[in-house]
Amino acid sequence: MTSDTQQSSGRVIHYDMIAIGAGSGGLSAVERASEYGKKCLVIEVKTIGGTCVNVGCVPKKVMWFAANAATHINSAQGFGFDVEVKSFSWKKLKEGRDNYIKGITNWYDGYLED
Repeated sequence: MTSDTQQSSGRVIHYDMIAIGAGSGGLSAVERASEYGKKCLVIEVKTIGGTCVNVGCVPKKVMWFAANAATHINSAQGFGFDVEVKSFSWKKLKEGRDNYIKGITNWYDGYLED
């Protein structure tokens, strides 16, 4: 499959492959095509990484990890640990989750530059 796109300057650029969406499918497809020397373009309307990284699997797993940690902390006294939870910050949890996701999307950005 080949495609041409026209820039506002009127110049036509040839691509061997255009991936619509910068989720795992689009990114892995252009990675494989580029390994074969193909010129690729990725079109993404929102944030690189797709649904899984930004609003699906990854944020859910971070939140699950925090909930699981809280469960273990709360049950630790029953196993001889002297543990006292003084506070919990929902704001810090959300910031940590968002920073974790940003690390992934930043990695993808650098990955695509190669």
